[in-house]
Amino acid sequence: MACIYTEDKTAPIAEIKVIGRVTEHDMDEIIPKLEAFIGRHGTIRLIEIIERFDGFDPTTILDGMKFDAKHMTDITHAAIVTDIPWLGFMTNVADVFMPIVVRKFDVDALEDARAWVRNVDKAAA
Repeated sequence: MACIYTEDKTAPIAEIKVIGRVTEHDMDEIIPKLEAFIGRHGTIRLIEIIERFDGFDPTTILDGMKFDAKHMTDITHAAIVTDIPWLGFMTNVADVFMPIVVRKFDVDALEDARAWVRNVDKAAA
């Protein structure tokens, strides 16, 4: 399994770690858990740690698009943690076109990403 999903027990924050190729099995495991988490919290924040990305199975495209269309307003903030240059570029593009506040962090700044996602409500106050 190339994706590891975890939930914060004290805040509406989910974390997905990608190490390798994203498969249909990964999507089948993560999407129901993420949807249940959204169901419990209403809106959530997300941290995506992409240590290594070896692509994705073509069958995951439709699953991802359906999830995005259904839950675009359920995720308020997303921290993308990666040292992969083109993913950093895509993060900046996504921030312009998506209703989610997206911010890119380098892998060595993972704790900064977690702090940013955790404290976004405090920063807005």
